[in-house]
Amino acid sequence: MSAFAIIRKTRRKHAQSGMSLVELLVGILIGLVATLAISNLFSGFEARKRTIAGGADAQSSGVLAMYYIQRDAQNAGYGLPLYNSSDPSPLLCPINTSINQAGVVINLSPVVIVDGGAGNDIVRIRYGNPASGGASMRATGNMNAPSLDGRLIGCQENDVVLFHQTPANPTCSMARLKKLNADRTINTLSELNTVPTANPVTDLNGADWVRFSCIGVWNQYEFAVSDAHELTRTGGTPGSNAFPDSTAVAVAGEIVSLQAQYGVADTIDPTATTATAAAYINRVDRWVDATGQFGTAMVLIDRNRIRSMRVAVVARDGNLQKATVSQPCNGNAVGVSKVCIWQADANPVNVDLSAIPNWQRYRYRTYEATIPLRNVIWNRDAL
Repeated sequence: MSAFAIIRKTRRKHAQSGMSLVELLVGILIGLVATLAISNLFSGFEARKRTIAGGADAQSSGVLAMYYIQRDAQNAGYGLPLYNSSDPSPLLCPINTSINQAGVVINLSPVVIVDGGAGNDIVRIRYGNPASGGASMRATGNMNAPSLDGRLIGCQENDVVLFHQTPANPTCSMARLKKLNADRTINTLSELNTVPTANPVTDLNGADWVRFSCIGVWNQYEFAVSDAHELTRTGGTPGSNAFPDSTAVAVAGEIVSLQAQYGVADTIDPTATTATAAAYINRVDRWVDATGQFGTAMVLIDRNRIRSMRVAVVARDGNLQKATVSQPCNGNAVGVSKVCIWQADANPVNVDLSAIPNWQRYRYRTYEATIPLRNVIWNRDAL
């Protein structure tokens, strides 16, 4: 072997191998593409997770809000004495039959909706808590300390009591049971006719007999949406922070709208007779806002046509999106969710959320419930 061949063989043996510049650039490019693909995949997963988590939060808030409202609304009117063939119904009492509860006048209306116009409505629900269920007894003698045809079982001192006369003369008064005797008879009544009715009961010795009922603590619970987008519940029984000045307690967060309507009866029952007016069938013929005829100037005959109420709450998921994801109910943007209430109606309606900054960049869920006012329905199919 020649010396030249030996040198070439030695050089080949010790030569180093590697990638060219082109190969290196191709490898970097592949790595960048893979990194971008993985980043987009994780970004999609994260967005999906936020959507699911936000939807779960809105669902929890909406369900919780509806639970509190339904629980109280199903008790609306509890404690008012039930109607039978001889007793007068408390629903025949003048609509302004009231008592002063720690500075706020509260009447016998089981449910009151305060219409908020383009904003949020307020729902007020009233009921008592008597152990007797509001059973009535005949009363005679002097109204300030009447004699009853039975003992006050289940009635406690400071409970609210109701005097109501015959169906032919349905005048009523409310008072507070200030003191009981040891034998469970009345010792003292207070606050009698604190806010007089149009024709208060003034004498138990007349031709018309009077019924007496203990309705317990006549509570009022108020549901509203705060500026912090929370459903709040105010009210309760008297205590160290007496009703109705109790603190508004937030019961559900991320609630941006509360809307309510009355379900009223329009159909007169041809078989029913009352001393004062026709009776309406226990059914809902239409839904109305708490305005006009069913607003603040509502009269007794219209109040007693209320058979049910329906409530809608709109919950927000709380995550601000990068783009528009929501629109009004009458919007027509493709792929953007509509925010509607009364969705079972032929024409669902808008919810005005324009006061919320960037409201269209949030996702919303609407929850609705129809709540029959059972204590009203059971009481009487009257007026």
